[in-house]
Order: sequence, then C-alpha cells, then structure tokens
Amino acid sequence: MKKTPPSTHYNLKKSLFLCKMCDKKSAGNGRIARVMMNAELTSAGESKIIIPTVFRNDYLLVLRRLSRQNDPNVFIHAMQKVRRFSYNLYGEGIESMEDFLNKCHAFDDPEEGVLRMEF
Repeated sequence: MKKTPPSTHYNLKKSLFLCKMCDKKSAGNGRIARVMMNAELTSAGESKIIIPTVFRNDYLLVLRRLSRQNDPNVFIHAMQKVRRFSYNLYGEGIESMEDFLNKCHAFDDPEEGVLRMEF
C-alpha cells in the first residue's frame, strides 16, 4: 500500500527559499539548508526529507535549474517525490530498514541506479 504524505506546499516553498538562498560556493551550506528545511517540516508536524544517495544527481540538477532558470516547479516536484520516499521510510530494526532502503535502491550510485518507490 502506497502511503502519501499530507500536503505541504507551503513548507516546500519555505524549503525552496532556503535552498535557493544558499551560497553554492561555500562548503556545507547545502547541508545546513537541508537541516533547516527539515526543522521547518518537523516544526509543522510533517515528515523530514531525506535525499538518498541514488537521488543525489537529480537533486543537484533541480537545484541548478532553480538557480539558473528560476524554475521552482521542477524543484517542488523532485522534493515531493523524495518526500514520499522519506515519509514511507520505516523499519522495526536496522536489518528491516536496510532491506527497505535496498529495495528502493537508495544506496545505488546515482550514475547506475534510480530511486524505486514500489511500496
């Protein structure tokens, strides 16, 4: 059964602002932006967004498009996709969590895999 997180368009707009305003030339600002984004989502009682390894290149591409073309739609769509993944992240223990992540191909190299969300 596929679970869909509650609508969070407003919080994704805040996340968009945080990610867009970070200086890409300074190491660590992206991490800080994601921490702040998750703090905003958590304070609103919503699930955090986790960027799995396999989604890293897609995430960087949508940020680049956002910065260069000022196109928030692609960013919001990508964040909704990875948020659905994060919302469904579960496990009773480390082994079941790792099984879930492997089924989603979360640990795959971004050049070789794609995030699968067949839950």
